[in-house]
Parts: sequence; C-alpha cells; structure tokens
Amino acid sequence: MAASTVDQSGAHAGRDMAGRDINHNNIAASRVSAVEKLLQKLESEIAQNQVAKDMIDRLKRFYTQRSHDGVRGLQAKLSISGRDDSYDDAIEMKEMFVKLLERWSLYYSAQQIIVHLLARAERQFNDIILPQVASCDRVQINTFMNDLIVAPTVEDCGASVLEVDHNTAMGMIYWLAEQCFVRWHK
Repeated sequence: MAASTVDQSGAHAGRDMAGRDINHNNIAASRVSAVEKLLQKLESEIAQNQVAKDMIDRLKRFYTQRSHDGVRGLQAKLSISGRDDSYDDAIEMKEMFVKLLERWSLYYSAQQIIVHLLARAERQFNDIILPQVASCDRVQINTFMNDLIVAPTVEDCGASVLEVDHNTAMGMIYWLAEQCFVRWHK
C-alpha cells in the first residue's frame, strides 16, 4: 500500500490549520464572589486589628423585630407551624448563630458578610419557600431551606475564619424567625 501525502504549502486559513487534531485548552478564570472579597478584607482587618466602632445600618435592620401577623418569637412560630418538636434544637442552633454575630460584629467586613447572608436567607425564604408552605410537607420545606440557604451559606463561609457549619447556618434561619423576618406558616 502506497503512503499518501498531502501538500498544504499553499493553503490559507483564517484560524488553525492542521493535518489532524487541534486541541484547545480554555481555562476560564474563576470569578471572586462578593463574600470572598469581603472575607479577604476581613482577614486584613483582623491582622491589623481594625475593629468597628458601630454597627452598619443594614445589619441594624435585622435587629428590629417586626411581626406581620401577630405571631412573635421563635417558639410561637414553630408551634403554629407544627414544628414544636424542633424547639430545643432550634434554640441551640439559634444561639450558635447569635454567638457568631456577637463575635464577628466587631469588624465592618464581617458585618457586611453577615448582612449578605441574612438578606439572601430572607429573600430565598420569603420569595421561594414561604409561597410553597401550604402545598409542601415538612421534609420538602426542610429540603428547600437546606438547598437554598444552608448549603450556600456553608459553601460561602464554612472554610473561612467565620467557620459557619450547617447547624450555625440553620441557626441563622431560626434567628430570622425569632426576629420575625421568616415564618413557616401562611
């Protein structure tokens, strides 16, 4: 069998030209999220011992209790939604989040991170989860909370100086309920 040869000496192409395969490796640079930027800033504030003199207004908002329907406090919200059996765990997890709040509110960047997490949790809960409360069972609602709030929070802050684990992230939801920003009943 005779070897075949191809002569491409006079060929022109707008891009690559080859007698066989062309392999391209495109590696997209990863985008740095807002939380990642703030975590870097926080580490700098910690290293330089730059503590905040006051609380930012966007965080103060979450400390103002407000009740849309007269059901105030975590225990009342759990009770009216048939989640009484969660109360002991809820209190423990909420306290884990409160300790995180107290410890990290000393730094402006940490306050901004916490506001970001709280606002995302509030929006995800009230815009996506709450409208489905009447038509979903408890397991489905828990799955929504985990997928939309808890897991993303741990993903953003679990391996950082904040060390947010799943229980602390769930405690954030319970704290928001205590403050009347989220609820499990219509």
